[in-house]
Amino acid sequence: MLDILRELVEIESPSGNEEKVKEYVKDYLNDAGFKARTDEAGNLFLRGESDLWFVTHLDTVEKISDFRFDEEFAYGTGVADAKGSIAAILHAITSFDDLGINLAFLVDEEEGGSGSKLFAKEFSGRAVVMEPTELKTASKQLGSAEVILKFEGRAVHGAYFEKGTNAVEKAIDEISKLKAKYTFSIQEFAGGCNLYAVPDRCRVRLSFIFDSEVGIDSVKDELSMLDAEFEFFDFYEPIECDTIEEIERYSKGRIVMRSWTDAYHFKKCGWKVTVWGPGNLEECHTEREKISIKEIQEASKIIESVNREVMS
Repeated sequence: MLDILRELVEIESPSGNEEKVKEYVKDYLNDAGFKARTDEAGNLFLRGESDLWFVTHLDTVEKISDFRFDEEFAYGTGVADAKGSIAAILHAITSFDDLGINLAFLVDEEEGGSGSKLFAKEFSGRAVVMEPTELKTASKQLGSAEVILKFEGRAVHGAYFEKGTNAVEKAIDEISKLKAKYTFSIQEFAGGCNLYAVPDRCRVRLSFIFDSEVGIDSVKDELSMLDAEFEFFDFYEPIECDTIEEIERYSKGRIVMRSWTDAYHFKKCGWKVTVWGPGNLEECHTEREKISIKEIQEASKIIESVNREVMS
């Protein structure tokens, strides 16, 4: 298990560059006696005999940290999001005589989600989307949006700040107004320089999460009241997850998935879907990303058990 995970993590696979890790997974599946196929988006998949799919993604964010192991946790970019899930699947499949479940390894989850968008339209069924949930099943996936705000001011010499309009200060004031209505984090904040002058431009990227149904038009109306230009990059409504009995009986509890996942496109295409997998999402996309090897092993055993169940 540890060797599989190490080899996966040591293959860098940021979104758009999944080919090498895809070849690794494909070769592993072939060696286990299962011939995987690839669709037009570049997703890798195996068909089984049931309507139940285990789905995860091949890509990661840009590399932040190298693989290492401290005898309990493995660390490194993508180790939990979601190469721990890939490792669990690959380790499980070596024990399969026949394939009852279906498997899909998708591209582009960390960026546009183009892999799941196409795949969910091509097929149908029930999906366990494997993401870090500490082996808890998701009851809900929160909605999300990415917005860029651009503020303009009037530059003057720093000694005459009261004569100018400070774009950075304007950004702080205007963003504070949004806090009264929405939940979001500031992901990027850029403005000013070392010229000792009042900054006349400021660019801010906000990441929103929505716990209930919120229309994009209402958010646009609110943003239009700010003294700023704005641009949406993504907007997704929250989705309710389904109960998938074969995985629910092994669940460690219930969780709300606070981040967008490929489950969104499956749900919108009429699939029954839940989110479940080893690892904790909280420290993913940071240099502290980690996963318990025991948790991956447990996930692998659960996948084996589910495969036996759907074959019976």
